[in-house]
Amino acid sequence: MNENWHQQLGNKHRDDLIAAGKELFLKYGLLQVKIKDVCTKAELSRVTFYKHFQSMAELLLAIQMQLIEHLTDEISRTSTKDMNGREQLKVMLNVWVVFAQDHPDYIRFIQLFDINYEMYDFSPELREKYDKFNQHGKEDHFLLHALTTGVADGSIKNPSPPLELAQFIFTTMMGMLQRIVKIDPSKSDEMDTRIREQFVKMLLHFVCSEEIHE
Repeated sequence: MNENWHQQLGNKHRDDLIAAGKELFLKYGLLQVKIKDVCTKAELSRVTFYKHFQSMAELLLAIQMQLIEHLTDEISRTSTKDMNGREQLKVMLNVWVVFAQDHPDYIRFIQLFDINYEMYDFSPELREKYDKFNQHGKEDHFLLHALTTGVADGSIKNPSPPLELAQFIFTTMMGMLQRIVKIDPSKSDEMDTRIREQFVKMLLHFVCSEEIHE
C-alpha cells in the first residue's frame, strides 16, 4: 500500500511538471524557460524535478510525446468497427477537429515543438528516442485500421498505400488546424468553422478518390 502511494505521488509530480512546463513553454517559448521556472510553477523542488527528468530537453520531449499520444488515443477510440472504412475515417476526422477546438494548447505546442526541434539542443540519445517514437507512430498509425478497412470493403479507392495515406492525412490535418486554431475557442468565427468542414470534405474526397460535386 505504501509503495503504491509513493508511485501515485510520483506520477502526480511528473504530471504536474509536464503541465507546468507546457504552460510556460507556450507562454514564453522553448528557449526562455528554466528548470527553476517549472519548479516554481509546479510548486515542486529541483530535487523532485531531477527524479523525473535529467534536463529541460527531456521534459520538453516528454510533453510532446504525451500530447501526441493523448491526441491520437482520443481520436482512435471514436472509431466504430461496424462502420465501413470511409465512415470510420469521417468520424475520426470530425472528432479530430472538435478535439483541436477543445484543446488548442495541444495543437499550438505540437506546432511550436516541430518548428524549433532542429534548433533545440537535444542530446543524440533524446533525438534517437524521439525518432523511434515517430517511427512507431508511423508504422502502427492510428488511422491505419480505418484506411485498410476502407480498401478492403471498397469505400476507399485511393491507389496509394494505406500507410502513406495515413501519414498524408496527419500532416495535412495538423497543418490546417495549426493555421486556424484559436487560443480562445470562443473567438472562433463562422469562417473558421466552414474552412474546417470544407477541409474535411475535401480530404475525404481525395482519400476515397471521389468526384467533388458542386
